[in-house]
Amino acid sequence: MDHHRLRKYRGPETWAQVKAAYIAGEPAPAVARRFDVGLSNLRRRARLEGWTRNRIAGQLDLKPVRGASDATRPPPPARAAPPEPEPMPPWIDPQVAYECAMWRAAWMVSQGRAAEAEALMKAADRLKQMTPELLFGRPAPPAGPART
Repeated sequence: MDHHRLRKYRGPETWAQVKAAYIAGEPAPAVARRFDVGLSNLRRRARLEGWTRNRIAGQLDLKPVRGASDATRPPPPARAAPPEPEPMPPWIDPQVAYECAMWRAAWMVSQGRAAEAEALMKAADRLKQMTPELLFGRPAPPAGPART
C-alpha cells in the first residue's frame, strides 16, 4: 500500500495556546480547528495533564484568598431545605390510571415511540384486569352520590 497517513506534530508552544484557549472556555471543537490539532488528542491531553475545566474550577474553589484569614472569609452560602413532597392520595382510581396510560401511549405513537407505547399499553391492560383489592390491598372507595 502506498498510502501513508500524515501525522500532525505540534510543539509545546502550540499546546500552551491550545490549553489557554480551552481553559478560557472556548469549545474543544473550535480550539481543535483553530490550532489544527486532533479533537481526541486535545481531550486526551486535557484529561491526562489535568487541565480540564472541571478540575480547574475545583482548584479555583479550593484556593485560599490572598491576605484573608478564615475569620474574614464570608461563610459558604446556606442551602435551602428541599420542599416537602406532597403526600400521595390514599386512592388512585384504576380506571383513571388506565385512561391516562392509554392517552400517553397514543401520544407516544404519534411521536414515533411505538415500542414504548406498546409496553405502556400492556402494563395498562394488566392494570385494567386487576381489581382494586389486588392493586392497593383495600376495597374500592364507596361511590359518591350521583351528580345530575
